[in-house]
Amino acid sequence: MAIQSGIEVTGRAIPAALEAFGEFTVLAGQMLMANGIGRPDRNGFVQLDVESWYPLEAYLKMYKDIAEQLGDRLVRKLGAAKARHARFPPSLMDVPSAMQAMDVGYHMNHRHHGRVMFDPMTGTMLEGIGHYRYQQVPGQHRVIMCCDNPYPCAFDQGILEAMAQRFAPTAALTHDPLRPCRKKGDPGCTYVITW
Repeated sequence: MAIQSGIEVTGRAIPAALEAFGEFTVLAGQMLMANGIGRPDRNGFVQLDVESWYPLEAYLKMYKDIAEQLGDRLVRKLGAAKARHARFPPSLMDVPSAMQAMDVGYHMNHRHHGRVMFDPMTGTMLEGIGHYRYQQVPGQHRVIMCCDNPYPCAFDQGILEAMAQRFAPTAALTHDPLRPCRKKGDPGCTYVITW
């Protein structure tokens, strides 16, 4: 997906990236700084401002570097860590409500030319970063999520499955093998979540 210029991601997501690296947080800090996210403190460790906003291009480049150097498993772990750190409104009570809220939450954590991409007061959503599209399968514990955003497939697998597991610990995610995949150059991926 082509990324519009001027799109940024909130620094509040970064602690999840550091957590996913476990005991290798120094490596995580180096990868963040190599992509222009954070700066070194006097000891050379990454110093982050969680209230700042960082260029989405740099953030996505970091995920690409991680996938190439350390594998998709760690990228999926990054997505899962992000879901564990997410704040949930009280209206989210189950897997369907959590999945339905993904697109709004996603847009609230990005901004375009200084404007947050979802305004909860007006319900206005800015375009330019793709979507998390939700579809409940009637009468089943099954949700279909179509993701056409610029994040890696493995990241979305991690964030969606971990988000579902916050409400149903046995929830599982599968990539729909009959649908396109971003790893193959397609614009989006489709996942099936069951619980």
